[in-house]
Amino acid sequence: MSSFGYLFTFYSNSYHQLTTMSEDMLAYCGLNCTECPAYKVKQTGDEKLLAETVEKWNSPEYPVTAEDIPCDGCKTASGEHFKFCATCPVRNCAGKRGVMTCAHCDDYGCDIMEGFLSKAGDDLRKRLADIRDSL
Repeated sequence: MSSFGYLFTFYSNSYHQLTTMSEDMLAYCGLNCTECPAYKVKQTGDEKLLAETVEKWNSPEYPVTAEDIPCDGCKTASGEHFKFCATCPVRNCAGKRGVMTCAHCDDYGCDIMEGFLSKAGDDLRKRLADIRDSL
């Protein structure tokens, strides 16, 4: 499994954590930052978790080193971001629009979000739909 695939499998498995996380730790795409190993590594300094995460997420298609992992969460303005999150088109778009999540956006269901969700899977799609329905 590619590192990208592993990352989304991990997040899909943490789908049910939504009700216990703060809105600031809910990424624009619906991912729960507090359950992410990159966030946990940054918060705890856990070297074993860092090494395990590099091993699981590194691939020829998506190369990852220990320096790429630590993350303060998607919505942090001044902190570190995981290598691929820092350039995420969903994060960049939602940040510019000033929305809490993609579900809060007037263009909900746009090509950027759909491109991401086509790789991320149905759990994140359901999470965003649930948020959208609650608005």
